Amino acid sequence: MSTPRLAMIGLDAAELSFIQQHAADLPILARLLSEGSPKKLESSASKLAGSVWPTFYTGSMPGEHGIYHHLQWDQNAMKLRRVTDAWLWAEPFWYDLERRGKRVLSVDVPMTFPSRLTNGTEIINWGSHDTLSATSSHPAHLKREIAKRFGPHPMGCEIPVNKTASEIETIRANLVAGARRKGELSRWLAEQGPWDFFVTVFGETHRGGHILWPEKDATSPIPPNALVDVYRAVDDAVGHLLDSPSMSGATVILFALHGMGDNISQEHFVPKIVDRMNAAFAGAKFTDENDSETVAHGQRSLMRTLREKLPAGLQNTIARSVPVGVRDFVVNRSVTAGHDWSKTPGFALLADLHGYFRFNLRGREREGSLDRASADFERYMQLVHDSFSGLTVTATGQPLVKAISFDGFSGARCDHLPDAIFTWNVAEQATEIHSNTLDTIRATPATGRSGNHKPHGFCSISRSDRSDLPEVKHISDLASLARNLLDVA
Repeated sequence: MSTPRLAMIGLDAAELSFIQQHAADLPILARLLSEGSPKKLESSASKLAGSVWPTFYTGSMPGEHGIYHHLQWDQNAMKLRRVTDAWLWAEPFWYDLERRGKRVLSVDVPMTFPSRLTNGTEIINWGSHDTLSATSSHPAHLKREIAKRFGPHPMGCEIPVNKTASEIETIRANLVAGARRKGELSRWLAEQGPWDFFVTVFGETHRGGHILWPEKDATSPIPPNALVDVYRAVDDAVGHLLDSPSMSGATVILFALHGMGDNISQEHFVPKIVDRMNAAFAGAKFTDENDSETVAHGQRSLMRTLREKLPAGLQNTIARSVPVGVRDFVVNRSVTAGHDWSKTPGFALLADLHGYFRFNLRGREREGSLDRASADFERYMQLVHDSFSGLTVTATGQPLVKAISFDGFSGARCDHLPDAIFTWNVAEQATEIHSNTLDTIRATPATGRSGNHKPHGFCSISRSDRSDLPEVKHISDLASLARNLLDVA
């Protein structure tokens, strides 16, 4: 009896309905889906969009692994910081496969840390959309050889500002080239030696979905077929990989952990809502939004002001010319600067789809000011609920917020997650909202993203004659599925 082999091909944030709509242009992906009868998967992206890859590779929920964004709040330092292995190490399931004697090859799984494999091969952050660290490899010499053979991945980092038509065309071309290069790299690695478990992830569908998602506006600078071009390049690359003799006899799982659709995020309002809410809690007045002067308690972040006022092109140029540590510093200052923590009962956290909020709790935050057991906490929590639930879109009268979740996820690391999560009720981004208590608030989305996440992923299992596979309903089940297919208890 032959040893089972498994190849997992991840399409980061790929939208199943988009693939099905363009099946004629995507013959390889269409064939894999038809062979495997795709299953729709629930995911942790329903609340925490950035948590999906750690949820997948640990087989656990965010309350256990504690990771939901590349920059997260550190309550001991009172700042946002990049997630590191020294802080929130989380072990991928293929490490256990290696300990059980399986030969492992992992390529560009997002949100993973520098490799701790002993014998296997692992490439970290060569061409991922979401990264926690610089490009690295195990064995270490592979990084140099990859640089020599394939060069850098052309995708680069995402700068969250509005883009010109020429910048969008450059992004499209880079993603197309990057997908082809990822396919070539993945095939080359797969042919270097025998393996039992192989996983590779195409990040181009993620970046493309954010920047190139088709818009209904006829004046949009995004060409109608730009995203199809990216998916077509991924399709070709997957076909090139599957044609390799190294794939012979392997079970193939095509999967995505969450999807993509129109950008309906209203996150651009959250910091301003919280400023006004905190002022109301303290009994202070806030200035009218048009003044763009001081808000709650005379606090305002210079970095936030600069990010709101500097032209997008200039922000883009500056961001691409500085090291990642400088960009992280700017983002942190835009979120945290200007706060007098002794007078700040709660604050907005960095987010990209839903709204995230955290209480400044005494005994948890280093400079916490709000006692969880106090009447003030109950009063403030009610204010948070009432303030967000009372917001309406000025143009339509629709409620802005669909749901407010205070319960979140339980687990050993739940204190690293937001305390409140706001999901949105409207189908397009707004620029003006209103409530009877917070008055009118204006904010313009400026991330340059036409697309944003949908909570469902999918998986499709091809080339398997197994009839005893466990039921897969959630992305956290994929780790158990892989173990089952490799006959690892």
